[in-house]
Amino acid sequence: MEIRRFFIEPSNRQNDLVTINGDEFLHLKKVLRLKAGFKIIVCFNDGYEHYCTLVTVSDKYAVAKIDLSKKTDDTLYDVTLFAGLLKGGKTDYVIQKCVELGVKKIVPYISRNTVEKKFNIDRANKISFESAKQCGSSLITEVTDAVTFDDVLTLSAGYKNKCFFYEDEAENSIDGFSPVSGDTAVVVGSEGGFTPDEAEKASNAGFCVLSLGKRILRADTASVVSTALILYKLGAFRI
Repeated sequence: MEIRRFFIEPSNRQNDLVTINGDEFLHLKKVLRLKAGFKIIVCFNDGYEHYCTLVTVSDKYAVAKIDLSKKTDDTLYDVTLFAGLLKGGKTDYVIQKCVELGVKKIVPYISRNTVEKKFNIDRANKISFESAKQCGSSLITEVTDAVTFDDVLTLSAGYKNKCFFYEDEAENSIDGFSPVSGDTAVVVGSEGGFTPDEAEKASNAGFCVLSLGKRILRADTASVVSTALILYKLGAFRI
């Protein structure tokens, strides 16, 4: 049987005992029907997996005992994706897939050519939470509220690596990008792409302006591909 994963607040831990309540407890008891003696994994969103045995499952809460704690590689690659808002629920897809890839933070934004203006942050964080559980992450990817394009340039100011994927870039590809140790900002546009002025602003703000090649990719595809390529460059896919 698959060992199920639960994200718990650190305050619910006392030494080697963890209290599971709220929605995670309801999922444990009502949906999965786990009982005392079952093995589970508990994560406190700190990059560790805690392998536990359930010792109590009552009507209102469960208690698990930590048997073994292991540090994961999830904290090694600090990548933030700044993603233009997309139409028709495609932002949901980008969040889901980029959480699976290992992005630490996702910041949606509105630029000059963005068509979609509405963003439901609660829905986005629920998708992030479920995706983290599905892919076996020890961290929940943070999704912020939507910002402006100028905010993106401000928020990314302190990042060590800064990549701006621009559909009209004709010279620089991902091959020429050599990341240094530290956090990485990745910017990908919406369906309408970027204006030349926005690309120039990004370049002036210290971004490496890069191309994803000759093919015209859909915006949601571009977000996933660019993120995967950057994580590969950082070494995230080594076995």
